Amino acid sequence: MSDLILPPAITAWPATRVHQDQPQTLPEKAAVELPFELRLNGRSHTVLMVSPLLLEELALGLCLSEGLVDCLAQVRSVVLGQAQVPGVGAVVWADVSLPPEVARRAKVRRLAPAATSCGLCGLESFSELGRGQPPLAGDGPQVELTNLFGLLAAMEQGQMVFHATGCTHAAALGDSQGRLLALGEDVGRHNALDKAIGLALKAGVDLGGCVAVLSGRLSYEMALKSARAGIPLLASVSAPTSLGLSLMHRLNITLVGFLRGQRATVYTHPQRVLVRGQALAAAGPIPE
Repeated sequence: MSDLILPPAITAWPATRVHQDQPQTLPEKAAVELPFELRLNGRSHTVLMVSPLLLEELALGLCLSEGLVDCLAQVRSVVLGQAQVPGVGAVVWADVSLPPEVARRAKVRRLAPAATSCGLCGLESFSELGRGQPPLAGDGPQVELTNLFGLLAAMEQGQMVFHATGCTHAAALGDSQGRLLALGEDVGRHNALDKAIGLALKAGVDLGGCVAVLSGRLSYEMALKSARAGIPLLASVSAPTSLGLSLMHRLNITLVGFLRGQRATVYTHPQRVLVRGQALAAAGPIPE
């Protein structure tokens, strides 16, 4: 659709950057993430989280790479559309028109298994996004930033497969003192977090008193997984997405990005992060 108005691929978020124990308030750039629904002949097929770029091309590529079509000639047309969903914001879809026999074959090749444990697997419409997930209750633990650095070091040291291959993600759960409680490692960042949560559950750990350190980006589905598990603080060596930021703000989860070297950027609920015993203050009003 030529009149489709998409958000920019980059947005700004008020944050507090800490470098060598010196906090500085400034706007940080974040990649925009939004839900994308692939429809086949008007019927929902799967929901993915995407950047708002090249959406028609994404639909075509998905159809071919997932075996929904054998060639581009089987695609009669692609129609893009958008809407606003309360609590989520902008959502977009691509409706791919296929011959009836091709669409019937595609129906049995749902895309959810391809997005390994992404937190959206099995969703068939936008109405299911984040449905019924309440904000975390209470304040949860306060954590010295130095203890997050310590947990990061423990995670990196424990990544045995990564050290051998350079090909895995990791997720570490620790207490407020930075002590490692559970470590998951997997080719998928979502799987790594699920493994760490499973280990902690089997050990009887109270997840509400934990913090998590991750190796991958902090996106909507990672925020939702953490909220469902009751983990009040997520930190990562990588960056957050816009929808991940919005959800973590709404669900009362502290988000720390770019945890590396002597720096970190705190985006949401900064009161849980201490620098030399002092809780960080909010950086500014949250964008609508």
